[in-house]
Amino acid sequence: MPERALKKLNAYILPEWKVCFFAALVVGILSHLYKITNWLPNWDSLVFRYDSQNMIGLGRWFLPVVCSFSSFYDLPFLNGIVAILFHALGAVCICRILNVRKKITAFLIGAVIVSFPAVTSVMMYNYVADGYSIAFFLSTLAALHMTKGKTGYIISAVLIALSAGIYQAYITVTIMLVLFWLIDEIIYNHEAFGNVLKKSLCMLLSGISGMVLYGIILKVILGVSSAELLDYQGINSTVSLANIDLPGSLYAVKETFVNCFFDLSEGVNVYVVLNVFILLFTLSHYVKYIVRNEIYRKTINVFAVALLAVALIFGAGALAFANPEIDYHNLMLMGYSVFYIFFIILYERGNDTNERHTCIKCWIVLIASAAIITNQVVISNVSYHKAQIAYEKSYGVLMRIADRIEKTPGAENCDRLLVIGALENSERYSVNLSPDITGITDGYIIRADDETVGQSVLSSALRDYCEMDYEIVSGEEKKMLAQNEKIEAMGEWPAKDCVVAVDGTIVIKLGTEGEC
Repeated sequence: MPERALKKLNAYILPEWKVCFFAALVVGILSHLYKITNWLPNWDSLVFRYDSQNMIGLGRWFLPVVCSFSSFYDLPFLNGIVAILFHALGAVCICRILNVRKKITAFLIGAVIVSFPAVTSVMMYNYVADGYSIAFFLSTLAALHMTKGKTGYIISAVLIALSAGIYQAYITVTIMLVLFWLIDEIIYNHEAFGNVLKKSLCMLLSGISGMVLYGIILKVILGVSSAELLDYQGINSTVSLANIDLPGSLYAVKETFVNCFFDLSEGVNVYVVLNVFILLFTLSHYVKYIVRNEIYRKTINVFAVALLAVALIFGAGALAFANPEIDYHNLMLMGYSVFYIFFIILYERGNDTNERHTCIKCWIVLIASAAIITNQVVISNVSYHKAQIAYEKSYGVLMRIADRIEKTPGAENCDRLLVIGALENSERYSVNLSPDITGITDGYIIRADDETVGQSVLSSALRDYCEMDYEIVSGEEKKMLAQNEKIEAMGEWPAKDCVVAVDGTIVIKLGTEGEC
């Protein structure tokens, strides 16, 4: 009976897991209520307000499957709640991987995961927020099965393939959690080096198998559907491993790590100060524990810990090794959240024989973690505020463009649209709040057409908001029309002659083609 099944399930769920889950729900609401209760689109949202998410050309063959359950509409509340729920479940998996035993530790892990800046970026792409959150959950579940060994390696490979089939960037979450678990096993569980090496090799084999399975399924689907990988973020060369450049990859990994936590381009701020403190405190405590417990006497174990610690930096930026030219934006940085867990886990790891010292350490971890979580909540809300301003500003421009079209002689006989250039201050896709939040701009969300993925933001916005449905002019035809003397002589927005009708085509010149 359902009642008996639910009772058994409840008995199986540890109190710490419940605390972690509900902490993630509460903090998730505090962080993202602004977004899930308002329509705050970005440029992609205007294009994908309703879309089947058929992104096979981007290697995301499993995305349309998981997104279909919550419909293919961009639904702020439903998609947002699903995203919070699956990030909460992922946080519970992390607690299981690390065998968390204290409720405060569980609370902090749930809270820091759901408020991490990468989640805010996911929310800005709300039409896939549900799918991406499931990819995160699958990546944590894959790490959980890896740490259990035996048949878990096979299950993990399948989960990795499914997660990558939704969004490839979440493979870094699995890598980071596995590296963290291995370090934890050596330092706090005193695991022998031989066992650690054996487990590491099995995990590596499982991870490679998962990515090979992902590649095989992708190749089959591309063949069946007669599709090709797009040249977006270099996905075509990334999958084929045709663009490997070790020096370039190492540089990209270093820059991504520094910019994620220690970006001082806008001056000193709370986020960077907290990150510097957490880094120094975590390193000093781990070193202190190794010395105090004479772990250093086992040279091979110290070497393994050092190697795994360095591997964390590379693991977080693993995709750069497949393509060093990849633009590692905030949406792809969920693996970096694991660095905070190294600090949080100290609440119940490595206690001193001196009770007073242990008490001080716990208070430091609690207060500093609460500070970083609070700051992340603030960053999320400021991000959504900026998104609202950008949307309202862009909506105003859209209404002006629609009005210009209606007043253009001959517009009533046009059924095609040619957009040249983009509005000034519309090219940025992130806003610098330390760190950069992808999907938000201080400028306009109406931007240049992207022919690589077949997007025309202005056309989509005119159709949805103004009931002006036009066929898009692109490719070689666009280049030929743009050379028309009448079009070349047009002024740029907001000049009086920036909208004209030419041979059944509405031509809108927002800026110089190719500048944005």
